[in-house]
Amino acid sequence: MSEEKVATELNNDGFDLSQKIGDYSFTFQWLLDSLKENDIKFREGYGSRKIEKITFSDISDGQGFFSAVLRFIITFMDSKTDFYTTILKIPGTASFRKANSKSGGNNEIFEAVANIASIHKHECDFYSEIATILDIPIPKVYKTIELTSEQEGCIHMEDLTTLGKTMSYFESVNLTQIKYLIQKLAHMHKRLLETDESKWKNKFMKHRKGFSEITTFFGDLVEPFLQKCKRREAFEPFLEKYRKFAFNKDYMIYVHQQSYQDLGLKPVIVHGDIKSGNILFAIDSNGDLQNEIAAIIDWQVLREGSPMYDLAYFLAHNADGVVRRQAETFAIEYYYQCLVKEFKGDETKVPYTIEQLQKDYNYVFLTQAFFIPFLAVFMFNGIECKIKNQGIKDAFFDFITLKSIHAFEDADRLLTNEMKDVLEKYNY
Repeated sequence: MSEEKVATELNNDGFDLSQKIGDYSFTFQWLLDSLKENDIKFREGYGSRKIEKITFSDISDGQGFFSAVLRFIITFMDSKTDFYTTILKIPGTASFRKANSKSGGNNEIFEAVANIASIHKHECDFYSEIATILDIPIPKVYKTIELTSEQEGCIHMEDLTTLGKTMSYFESVNLTQIKYLIQKLAHMHKRLLETDESKWKNKFMKHRKGFSEITTFFGDLVEPFLQKCKRREAFEPFLEKYRKFAFNKDYMIYVHQQSYQDLGLKPVIVHGDIKSGNILFAIDSNGDLQNEIAAIIDWQVLREGSPMYDLAYFLAHNADGVVRRQAETFAIEYYYQCLVKEFKGDETKVPYTIEQLQKDYNYVFLTQAFFIPFLAVFMFNGIECKIKNQGIKDAFFDFITLKSIHAFEDADRLLTNEMKDVLEKYNY
């Protein structure tokens, strides 16, 4: 977490609210005006009280590569214990550049395709146009401003950090947490499937190529990972056999845009980056992590796509090999059962078969399996400076190394058996 910053004190009457928030164009007065205008709780309980102090810090914890996430704590002159918190999310690539400078990745390749203004607008549109349809736990948004060449963008939202915590890329979710996510996905998909399609269909098509445009960027991280993992001999045979396929842009685009349609699967809205860093798991009164989901955040790369995309992405990136393999023995059937339950037991309303879902799960898994270790290098460099214990650093990389080996083994099994035709078509 970045160093806490405090608004400048003027006198006993309060603070200079006209000053800018850090290096950003927004002022503390803007923040308070937005709270008074859009946050009923603040307006009714805190709006007329005199501000004593405002502090803020970036809580993205090395994971906010497309934005800074600022948490504000507002204290009041009439109380030493009462305070109010709120969140301001400001798009930008400063965190990305900092992490990438250590990774060996190519800034120009990434930023040429990662249109921050477009990504930010997508998320703004999500909250204003479709969030209420999904009926899942997400932050309450007070105000959105689009990013243009003339103005800085932002999303002003409620603070949910007192209700939940994220997990790092170097921790594994458990089977119960996976079931809770599947329940949320099934509920979200049911809501979309029963909603008038004109309200959402064809409205989120901008990022349907997913991460296919940055396969070269991930390719640049192969050697940095091999140097760090101490298991080069375990990875090189897989990379020699599958490197062309692993970074094949055409296959990535096919899975993001077409595979589910060829299988006859009705599309849904896909989060697109549903890592555990984008999920707030509930916490108890002691602040300890629980299994329930308090909120799903960061809808920057959402798009229309496969009902299996988020599940396959989540298991590939958030579960270690042991947990993922266990989950894969029940996850798709459990999703189907949850969807039937959402339709009050009427199986005829579920527009999918388990066989269709399994095939498309495999398609999506193959787009992610080979990227796990290289994304890990990037993610690790975002948090490395905050970890002082070398033993923990080594354990984190050992964790991702074994997780990656398991993913490579399972991709190899698929590509030499039931998905052999996919390898034959896209291994160029």
